[in-house]
Parts: sequence; structure tokens; C-alpha cells
Amino acid sequence: MDQTRSVNIAALAHDPLTPAAELAAAVYSCEDPLELPVILGLAEHRDAQVRQAVAAQLPLLADPKPQSVITALLRLTSDPSPDVRDWACFALGTQCPDIDTPELRDALAARLTDPDNETRCEALFGLAQRRDSRALPALHKALAGDSVWLMEIEAAGALGDPSLHTPIRGHLDGWAPADVGRVCAALRLTDPDGPGEDLVEGLADWYSHGGPHPDEPQPYWWGIALTMLNLAPHRSVELATAVARKLTGDEAGLHALHNSGLASDAREHGWT
Repeated sequence: MDQTRSVNIAALAHDPLTPAAELAAAVYSCEDPLELPVILGLAEHRDAQVRQAVAAQLPLLADPKPQSVITALLRLTSDPSPDVRDWACFALGTQCPDIDTPELRDALAARLTDPDNETRCEALFGLAQRRDSRALPALHKALAGDSVWLMEIEAAGALGDPSLHTPIRGHLDGWAPADVGRVCAALRLTDPDGPGEDLVEGLADWYSHGGPHPDEPQPYWWGIALTMLNLAPHRSVELATAVARKLTGDEAGLHALHNSGLASDAREHGWT
């Protein structure tokens, strides 16, 4: 079955009568890693619909991602089509969090002045998550404006530079209810005084009592922590360390912490 699908996509690609929309749809629906060479071959297709589909699907077809995938995505970040650039920057910046090379950073930095806002924001967020210093002046410029994109606020939180705390405070109003938590998370992540004693104490109290109550599967403080760590996973070390200090002498609480998702995330970033 997989071989048939691979042949079909290849056949569509080589048939000059195949509509671009049909070929793009075939690429979007592809989930077979064996078709990766076929998809890679379409990265320079003449039609932007197909190249956009390639940029969207490449990160999903292999894990770990071979260099051929990264090379193709790097090239697509400078595509003439803004939609292709947008997807390529999203793929590299967000969908390849474990890849951090000078070439990848430079490709994202090159898009910080992209005329397409979505492309620019994807590049900014990916660069901020890698804590690249080139994101800081771009964020100050973005947050100095009257109209700010949510991803710019999220990028500020991911970078976590304290100099961004006051600019974020100037953009706390007008967000949809679903976005408020992410804005507040960015505010905490840029706070010069840290993520907040209320958060640390709330988590410590939770762990001290053995974890969530059956009627509270998503505790309030853990929900805030999750939102923060989605933006800046490396801050799990800081948060776990602060909570552990609060639990000094509480063996049961420390045991609950060390067996928690927070500790697991922190250990992935070097916490012991």
C-alpha cells in the first residue's frame, strides 16, 4: 500500500497534466516516510502550492530529521512565495526544536525583516526559542508599535529578557480569552524578579499534598507553569529548583516533585 502511494505521487509529479492543486493535496496527505525522497524532489516545483505543501509535510515525515530535510527547508525560507516562507520558518523554528545550527539561526534571522508578518513572526519565535541575541532588538521594535501580534508576545516570553517586561505590560489589553494565558506567561517569563513566588508556592503546595486532587485534573498553578514552559522549556530548570527549595525537609513533596512532569522536563535541560 505504501509503495503504491509513493508511485502515485511520483506519477502525479511527472505527469505534465497533473493540476498543481492535486499534487499539493497528495503531498499534504502523505504520511509515509518512504515517500520522503519523492517529496524532497518537489521542493523546487514551479508551483508555490506544491512547494508550500512540501514545507508543511517535510518535518512530519522523518524523526530524527535527515540533513536533506533541513537543507530543503532552509532553501524554502527564502522562497518567492510568502506562504512557502511562512511554512518553512514554522517548520524550522517550531517543529525542529532539537536542531540548533548557525545555518538554521542565520536563515531565521534573515527573515526578521520579511514583508510578510506571519513569516517574520515565525522566524522571530524560532530565533527567540533558541535564545539568539538577534531576536532582542527585533522584539523591542515590534513591541514599541501600537499593533502587536500574539506570536511577538510569545517570542518575548521565549527569549525571556527582562528588558521586554515593561513593553509587554503595554499590550495586556484586547486579547481573546484563549490568548490571555499566553500573554500572562510571557509577562512572567520576562519578569526581572523571576516567574513569581505565587507560582512557586502554589506548585510546592500541590506537590506537598501528593499531586492533583481527582476533582482537579489540571491544577491552576500547573496550568500556568505548562503555558510558560511551552514557550520556554529551558525555564523548567529554574522552576523545578525554586520549588525544590520550597519543599526542603518535605520528603513526600520532594518525591512527588522528582516524579513529576516538571522534573522530567527539567532533567531534559540538565537539572539534577
